[in-house]
Amino acid sequence: MDAASVIVLSEYLSWVAKHPDSFPHSESISQSQTAWLRACDGFSELEQKFSERLYEWHAKWQQRFEIEGTAQILAKGAEEIKKIKNSKEREKRAKELYLNTVHLMVGDAQKYIVTINGRAEFLQESIRKTWHKNCPGDSYSKILPSIESSLQSYEKTFFEDIKKAFFEDQKDSAPGIARREFLETIMENDNCNSVLNFYFSKIFHHVSKISFNICRFYSKKWALYARGFRSRQNLLPLG
Repeated sequence: MDAASVIVLSEYLSWVAKHPDSFPHSESISQSQTAWLRACDGFSELEQKFSERLYEWHAKWQQRFEIEGTAQILAKGAEEIKKIKNSKEREKRAKELYLNTVHLMVGDAQKYIVTINGRAEFLQESIRKTWHKNCPGDSYSKILPSIESSLQSYEKTFFEDIKKAFFEDQKDSAPGIARREFLETIMENDNCNSVLNFYFSKIFHHVSKISFNICRFYSKKWALYARGFRSRQNLLPLG
């Protein structure tokens, strides 16, 4: 939590602790039903929309495999690589083959993640503005917005780490863990269709998981924040 937010939040909480009798008995401190509904419906729709787009991506690459004969290209390249005795030359040729097949799928998948992440952030900013607009200007109603604001940078880092966990090793940089795995796979497996399907399924699974986590995280986050708080149980569910 950044220093400025800590100071602001500490001042509010300290004031509340010193003036317990002045604490309002409102049913909806920092609560916004409009923001709550937008979060529940908006991220659910976003998840559904991008699930459909992901299956379009799946169908597109299946079609490319068939039209461009990717399995045949991979099989021919793998056969030539197996004949090479020099390990460095073999790795170089494997890298070239990797970049012309699997790496293209990964790059296309990255665009999908960038897009859904951008849409999720845009929706979140819209919900945040609605929430702030509906929150009264008293000190109590500034507590939750102060907490939410202070955690924004950590959210960004959290999702960046998730994306890097899969995509970082796909980049064209040494040591290239993914390319080494690719070389080992084609050296050990003569069925190039199964090799392509392995990477195809792996990419599809990771991208689907990342997009699911992004939407569900923000949906539950705003279902929680937009509930507001009070001394008794809030009526709005957590989502």
